[in-house]
Amino acid sequence: MDLPWSGEFNAIYVVVDRLMKHAQFIPTTTGLDAEEFRNLFTRNVICRYGLPTSIIADRDPRWMSDFWKGVSKALKTRMALSSSHHPQHDGQTEVTNKFLKTMLRAYIAGDLANWGEWLQVLEFAYNSHQSASMKSSPFSLLLGFQPTSPLELIAKGQFARNKTNQLTKEATEFLADIEVHCENARLSIARAHENQTKYYNANRKPFPELEPGHKVLINPHSLAWKESKGKGAKLVQRWIGPFEVLEKINLKAYRLRMGDKYPGSPVFNIEHLKPYQESPKEFQKRTLLPETREGDSKEEFEVEKIVGHRYQARKLQFLVRWLGYGPQFDSWATAKDLTNAPEVL
Repeated sequence: MDLPWSGEFNAIYVVVDRLMKHAQFIPTTTGLDAEEFRNLFTRNVICRYGLPTSIIADRDPRWMSDFWKGVSKALKTRMALSSSHHPQHDGQTEVTNKFLKTMLRAYIAGDLANWGEWLQVLEFAYNSHQSASMKSSPFSLLLGFQPTSPLELIAKGQFARNKTNQLTKEATEFLADIEVHCENARLSIARAHENQTKYYNANRKPFPELEPGHKVLINPHSLAWKESKGKGAKLVQRWIGPFEVLEKINLKAYRLRMGDKYPGSPVFNIEHLKPYQESPKEFQKRTLLPETREGDSKEEFEVEKIVGHRYQARKLQFLVRWLGYGPQFDSWATAKDLTNAPEVL
């Protein structure tokens, strides 16, 4: 995460445990080479928690290979490691990055050069905060207990006092400083949660109530159906159908008319469904998306032309117009996805 300079640092290296959601906010610089990054990772992660068995990182595979060679050399041992490479940032880390940015904006309050001084306070506050989804804090999950915060000690008065039973000047200043920053950290987390909730609610549309006879589309990707996994996954259409609604099971599930070629339960959660909009009469002859998952067949779609390109996570992607489908069905694909259509590249 790139930031304005704060002392010797202009970036934060964010490390998130995928299981316990525990996060580390490590101040660093954007100019680190592979060896310097290896040292940073060794000091802050390996020496504290041991060597991870897998990593999701948006890094060049060759760079990661050099990185692991450096780790092996630093620890003077041979290790069999697996690195999980993802074309985009790991989702959990990306969420944490957005959360941290919101915390920093609320915390530094315009003092852009001061974020590095109290970054660890934000880290402590973040890991002490109880997650609504996990019903526990990252600290509790990682350590097995909730560490005592400075604010708790202040409330209990458990600090050393001098012979007159009065706090020393240094202690008074320290407590005042800690209290202010801990409270600011708490408020910044509350602000980040508030913004996150507003964004979620603003972008979430309520699922309409369906009746028998209505039609829906199914998302094969969220269901991890066979054709939506593996090398050809990106070419499988986002939604398939339509399918007729037979029965409303509850507020979150419907029974659909699937047919014999779709094995498994015909009951689907609304997370995998989208209401199907019937075409106006003047467009009744338009091409519909074909239904997939016919046995073990692998259906391919013919490329009409390339209508655009972009770089995503340092990889070139092409915006593909599929033959027989309109612009609304254009989708992004890599050169590897289009190996059967070399003439368009």
